[in-house]
Amino acid sequence: MWIPDLEMFSGPRYIAIADALSLDIGRGTLTPGDRLPPQRELAWALKVNFGTVTRAYELAAERGLVRGEIGRGTFVRNNPPSRRTPWPKEDRETDRIDMRSDFPCNLARDPAFKKGFRQLPTHPDFSGMFQYQPGTARQDDLDAAATWTSRLGMPARPEEVIITNGALHAGFLALMAVTRPGDTVLTETLTSPAIRSIAAMLHLRLTPVVSDGCGIDPDDLAAKLEAGPAAALYLVPDFQNPTAAILPPDRRRRVADIIDRTGICLVEDDVFGGLSRDLDIPSPHTGPISALVPERSFYVTSFSKIIAPGLRIGYLVAPETLREKALTGLRISSWMASPPMAALVSGWIRDGNAERLLSLQAAELENRTRIAAAVLAAHRPGTHPRCPHVWLPLSRPTREQTVVEELSCRGIDVTPGEYFGVRPGSHPAGLRLCLGQIDDLGTLYHACRAIAETIPPVI
Repeated sequence: MWIPDLEMFSGPRYIAIADALSLDIGRGTLTPGDRLPPQRELAWALKVNFGTVTRAYELAAERGLVRGEIGRGTFVRNNPPSRRTPWPKEDRETDRIDMRSDFPCNLARDPAFKKGFRQLPTHPDFSGMFQYQPGTARQDDLDAAATWTSRLGMPARPEEVIITNGALHAGFLALMAVTRPGDTVLTETLTSPAIRSIAAMLHLRLTPVVSDGCGIDPDDLAAKLEAGPAAALYLVPDFQNPTAAILPPDRRRRVADIIDRTGICLVEDDVFGGLSRDLDIPSPHTGPISALVPERSFYVTSFSKIIAPGLRIGYLVAPETLREKALTGLRISSWMASPPMAALVSGWIRDGNAERLLSLQAAELENRTRIAAAVLAAHRPGTHPRCPHVWLPLSRPTREQTVVEELSCRGIDVTPGEYFGVRPGSHPAGLRLCLGQIDDLGTLYHACRAIAETIPPVI
C-alpha cells in the first residue's frame, strides 16, 4: 500500500498528501493505473482525519493526477502532469515547462477568493468604490495598508501610505519623485529588466554596485558615492531578483549608515519580504532597511509576488518631503489604484486571510525549494526556503544561450542572466529558474533532473 512520507512537506496535511502523490508519480514510485489506498486505510496509516485524505484526493483529481471510479477506487491517471517528461513532442507548446515567469504558486482555489468577491457588494461604501476617490484612496484601505506594512516591519501611519497598481507602479512613482533626467541610480549588478525599462523611460543612468551571494557590497556602494553623485539606490534586499540573495543584518545597517551619511534616497523593493521574514518574530535588524532610515526611503511592497499576480495592489510608504511628488505621479499615471481590488485586499488584512494565504504560499514554496535544492545540489544553486526563484550559476557567460537553447529543446524554458545585467556583457553567468508556475511537484522534479543533466556541475 502506498504510504507517503510527509516529513519533507510543509503546510496543511491534505496539500502535503497531494504533493507527495505528485512527487512519487514523478519519481516513478507510482505508475499510471496504480490504485491508491482506500481513504480510511490511508487516514489510519497517516494518523490523520478521513476528511483530510478526502480533500487530498479531491485536490489530486483537480490537478489531473488521479481519477476516481465508483465502486472501484482512485487510480493514477494514464498521463498525469507528473509523468510528462521534458522532451520534444508534437504537442510541445502545451506540454512545455515554463520556469521563466516569477509568479507565486496558484492559490486561486482557496475559498478566500470567492468569499472575498462575494462580500464586496455588502460593503457599506460599495457604490462609492466605483467613483473617483478625492484623496486617491479610501480611508479604510489606507488604514489596512498601514497595518500590513507595519506587519512587514515598516511602521507607517495611514497618511504616509500611497496605494498603487502594484509594486512596479510604486517603484516608478518613487523614481519619478526623486530623480531628474540624466541622474544616476545605483542598483545591484543584476536587476529586474522592468527597472531598466523605467530608467530608460525617465532617462536615468543605471550604475551597478558590486554584489555577491549575499547582496550588494556596502564598501563598493560607499566608493561609488564618493566617485560621483547619485540620486537614488534601488535595492531588493530580500530574495533578490534573480539571485535569491538575502542581505545580511550587518550589511543592512551599513547601507542605512551610508544612506544617512550621504543623503542618497533609497527605493526598497520588498515584494518578497512577506515570504522571507517570519511575521510573528519582528526584528529591526532583519526587517526593511527603510525602517532604519524612513526619512530617506521609499518602501515598496505588494501582493502580486506573494499571493496572486492578478492582485494589482501595491503600497508605497514615501518620505514626507517627497510624498506630494509621488502623489502627483499617481494622479497623472492612473489617478488611483482600483478601489474594489484595494477593498478586497483590505478585507483580507482585517479578517486574517492575507496572513493565512501568505502562510499557504510559504508552505508551497518550501516544498518546491526543497526539491530544487536537493536535485541541483551539485550546481550550488542560490536559493532560500520560500523563495519563488533559484539562481543557477554557470562557469562561462558564453554558455548561457547555449544552455537555454538545449533546455528549450527538452521542453523547459528558463531565463538567462544576461536578461538581468545592468551593463551588457558584464553580468555574472547563470540562469533563473522560477518554481511557482509549475503546478505539481513531480513535474518540478523532472524539470530539475533534466536541468542537472544538461549543465555541468560547478567546480
